[in-house]
Amino acid sequence: MDDTDVEGGSPKRHLSLRNGIGLVVGGIIGSGIFLTPNGVLEQSGSVGAALAIWILAGLLSMGGALCYCELGTCIPETGGEHAYFRRAFGPLSAFTFTWSLLLVVCPVSNALISLTFARYAIKPFYGRHAEVPGGAEERLAVLAIAALTIINCISAKWATRIADSFTALKLVAIGFLVLLGAAWVSKGNVSNFNEPFANTTLGASSFNLAFFQAIYPFTGWNYLNYVAGEMTDPARDLPLAVVYGLCLVILCYLLCNLSYFAILSKKAILETKAIAVESMVKVIGDAGLILGPLFVATSCWGAANSSIYTAGRVGHAAALEGHMPKIFALVHRQFGTPFISLLFQGAMGISFILLVDMTSLVLVFGFLTWTFFGMAFLAVLRLRQTEPDLERPYKVNKFLAVFMVAASALLVLSSLSQFPRECVGAIGFLLVGALTYYLLVKRQFAEAITGQFSDRCVLLAQRLLPLELSTTSAK
Repeated sequence: MDDTDVEGGSPKRHLSLRNGIGLVVGGIIGSGIFLTPNGVLEQSGSVGAALAIWILAGLLSMGGALCYCELGTCIPETGGEHAYFRRAFGPLSAFTFTWSLLLVVCPVSNALISLTFARYAIKPFYGRHAEVPGGAEERLAVLAIAALTIINCISAKWATRIADSFTALKLVAIGFLVLLGAAWVSKGNVSNFNEPFANTTLGASSFNLAFFQAIYPFTGWNYLNYVAGEMTDPARDLPLAVVYGLCLVILCYLLCNLSYFAILSKKAILETKAIAVESMVKVIGDAGLILGPLFVATSCWGAANSSIYTAGRVGHAAALEGHMPKIFALVHRQFGTPFISLLFQGAMGISFILLVDMTSLVLVFGFLTWTFFGMAFLAVLRLRQTEPDLERPYKVNKFLAVFMVAASALLVLSSLSQFPRECVGAIGFLLVGALTYYLLVKRQFAEAITGQFSDRCVLLAQRLLPLELSTTSAK
């Protein structure tokens, strides 16, 4: 099958095990490992405690990923949580999830990653301490999202090749950083490891803040579930890709942190805002001012690509259920991609960059993300009760699923206690989504008003571009 084939008006099965590992690693490793280690150290107080928190974050992510493996293999549909929630809890939960994902979670993630990409990509042109002209980073971030959106619209295979290629480049960057750390240690620079738990200051509040900063760089381990319907053999490849990919990420993160702690003093780590760049500059001099930003920008570019790729599939799957406008179900005849859904995600990400203060949205993003993670873990247990005969090629340990439900509930409640204003705003957004569902979907009050307008939008899009409506969900 060539790159232009379309299966039944839906995105095609073309993702191999290697592509899956690339999407997992590429979706997870973004800017976080290059930006948050100093925050984890600041809140934990010691090198040993910081490393322990990174390990704990990795293990929690692995537990969540294993739960998602069961969901992805027993319900191998494109759309991820949308498909799981619909099956386990009904259409309201599926709609509310998609409402939040398409309007806040994915656009905010794309905007944050693209802004970090722009900040580092532009830095070598202005020097280490020079001021970057106002608006330059935002313009470059907009161009980054626009370019990735166009690539994803034109070819799913190009998008996955970008994911594979940039994943390889990320691993090269991390490997280079680890080699620098090893070289530094070989010279006897091990002072940070002499008393690894000295000055540990972890309390309830500081632990929560440290853990949230450590768990953020692991975000993305669920991306592959969004495109399970496009995997050639999801029952076999999805669990393998998730486990292999996440193990690789955990190893990379631990080695990166060990390199940071070997190269820089604790004081230097706490004072810098770009720990990877500072580490490289200390070992290789001014060359680090070029290589450091290049490595971080490469990592961010790959992560943004994975985010846009998966978000487009969720919008397409929701439109097939009648939970999003019909125009989102349009697929390009030649390219076989969810064209309009991808364009919408690109436009939303650009809008957040240009129009919205991102600080509060980051907290809303974290609250919503772990709320839906908890619901997904609960869906594992719910489906075992309601559909015990459902074929499960992979089955996660029940006690692990229960633990993940409890852990996610604890994280959500912790966020609510520490950031009540932002979390209450997120809850309000969910309630608006529920009201929208009852008015526009279940009750269909707006059908007579919006139905004709929706059909006209679809016809207009089809006149402008070679698009067709999907009639079946992606498989």
